Amino acid sequence: MNENERSTAEAIDRAWEMMEDIRICMLVTREGETLRARPMDAHPSREEGCIWFLSDRRGHKDDELNRDPQAALTFAKPGDNAYLSVSGQAEVSNDRAKIDELWSDMNKAFWPKGKTDPNICVVRFLPERAEYWDGPSTSIGVLFKMMAARISGSPTDLGENRKVPLD
Repeated sequence: MNENERSTAEAIDRAWEMMEDIRICMLVTREGETLRARPMDAHPSREEGCIWFLSDRRGHKDDELNRDPQAALTFAKPGDNAYLSVSGQAEVSNDRAKIDELWSDMNKAFWPKGKTDPNICVVRFLPERAEYWDGPSTSIGVLFKMMAARISGSPTDLGENRKVPLD
């Protein structure tokens, strides 16, 4: 593996690590010309090459994804100055075994009847591309870098920004 391939592999690893660490993301879908976003609990599975979500059939996102499967995920952990955007395709399924696998008691807040509730479905998101911004985790570090850049007249280096293929 050459250095560029190693660098890309490390960037891909970092994107998956960020998804696993942050977990709550905004799922962006399209309704006609309008983009809609809502918070979702991500279950990334690098082994399967996808991100899973439990979803509710009574919401609009399932209809939107059935009409236009192109979607995006945005993850943010401001305290760590870590941000990730992932684009890809999503599909809605009634896979009861996957629902059972993803289920936790926390989900009873959304489905009081439990995991057998017929309104529960799963969304399988197949990532194609990701871009992340991974900077210093303290605001003092960011402030220091901004002040140093201002004094030196050079651009501020707030960490790494990478675009990586995930498919």
